[in-house]
Amino acid sequence: MLTANKIKILVVDDDEDDYFIISDFINEIDKNKFVIDWCNSYQLAIEKFSRSEYHIYFVDYRLGNKTGLQLLKQAARLECNDPIILLTGKGNKEIDIEAMKNGATDYLIKSELNAEKLERCVRYSLDRAAYLKAIKESENRLKTFFRSGPDAIIVINEKEEILEWNPQAETIFGFTAKEAIGKILSQTIIPKQYRKAHKKGMFHFLETGEGPVLNKTTEVTALHKDGHEFYINLSISSVKIKDEWLFIAFLSDITERKKTEEALIHKEAELLQARMLEEKKNEFLSIASHELKTPLTTLKAYANMVFELSKNNSSEAIQQYLLKIDQYSNKLNFLINELLDVSRIHAGKLSLNHTEVDTKHFLPNVLNAMQQITLTHKIILKENESATVRMDPLRLEQVITNIISNAAKYSPGKENIIVNSVKKNGEVIVSFRDYGIGIPKEKLTKIFDRFYRVPEESNKFSGLGIGLFVSSEIVKQHGGKIWATANNDEGSTFYFSLPTVKKIKKSLSSAQLER
Repeated sequence: MLTANKIKILVVDDDEDDYFIISDFINEIDKNKFVIDWCNSYQLAIEKFSRSEYHIYFVDYRLGNKTGLQLLKQAARLECNDPIILLTGKGNKEIDIEAMKNGATDYLIKSELNAEKLERCVRYSLDRAAYLKAIKESENRLKTFFRSGPDAIIVINEKEEILEWNPQAETIFGFTAKEAIGKILSQTIIPKQYRKAHKKGMFHFLETGEGPVLNKTTEVTALHKDGHEFYINLSISSVKIKDEWLFIAFLSDITERKKTEEALIHKEAELLQARMLEEKKNEFLSIASHELKTPLTTLKAYANMVFELSKNNSSEAIQQYLLKIDQYSNKLNFLINELLDVSRIHAGKLSLNHTEVDTKHFLPNVLNAMQQITLTHKIILKENESATVRMDPLRLEQVITNIISNAAKYSPGKENIIVNSVKKNGEVIVSFRDYGIGIPKEKLTKIFDRFYRVPEESNKFSGLGIGLFVSSEIVKQHGGKIWATANNDEGSTFYFSLPTVKKIKKSLSSAQLER
């Protein structure tokens, strides 16, 4: 342990008289400032050095059959960084030079010693030791950063020779430090197509001191040991040491980031293309629907006129044909109206005319009208609880028509469609159960998407996949929900729910109270 607030000195000399002489001189400086110990053998001195117990060492050149120079070398092996002053009986330039080469802080001749000279030597040695210690610590920090930093660090000279190559550079480029150091940079990690430009840039800098890539971060491609090219971030700084330029490069592999960026760009392009196609599709639907509407209205009017004029003058077969024309004109008109609704929904222009309606009367009327045109199935209303709902009757009739039409279409050979309307938690829930082919559970969330049709059945049944989409939007604009479930035995059940007027008023009152 170092003595607190005192400088501890070890004199290594096999002559005790010399130890006393040196001690007396040091005590002349300030005997309360120093603690002086003596060691008279080479081997004991090595033990002392290994424990780093002293601030400063005075070592005699002659130590029995060993020399102070040998002890200096041994101290270096033990990583003793404290100052060591070599003492000798007489001056010898060769020993002086050799001592300094081996780490001695100073070289003193015993016959020339005095208190003043020793004070200067001790002060200088300790100051120099503190300075060297600070440099050593700084070097250690730099080495730690160099070895453990997140970036590859490469140092080259103005001849492009690689001088430093850290572990991260080994990881990124595949070359070990042993393989890379001493090689020419442009022949190692720069792709062939960029080497000429690199050499030109280096020549320009050495001539003018200007470099377009210095002191900024750029993205470039680099060459891996295995031959593949990849993206890196590159930042280069330059420093001039002893009339020679050195270049320090910090590099990081950005391959994954570039892949992510390219994927995002590709995705954005796909989304843009999809959006443009969607807009074109909606524009086409709007134009086509309007263009079809006018001739269809004219065709229907002429068919009705011919039917009235030929009531008493034509055969029953002709009358049936005219009725068929009217029937299919109505179907086509319904389809065109739904296409127009799709365009209105996309443009946010689907309008509703709300009024308060009692579902107890509304639902049977709609179902009776549907039964008149649904000849293959029997529509059975089992439960019909009274509930007042704020709705657009024509739009809700459109929703019910769509659901029942689908129920009939997808349950060929079956007889019944079961309808129920019940009140629950301030909502009216209307359900439609069929006993048809059913819907796979994994497709239940998709059937309300625009133009979606269950792939397995799309070739067996006609349709465009817009009825349920339009119905879903109408129900949502009423503040309701729409969904479907697959029945365990057969078929499926469709539901929609609407808030009652009572629930809406209660919600508005609560909102006003909160304000």
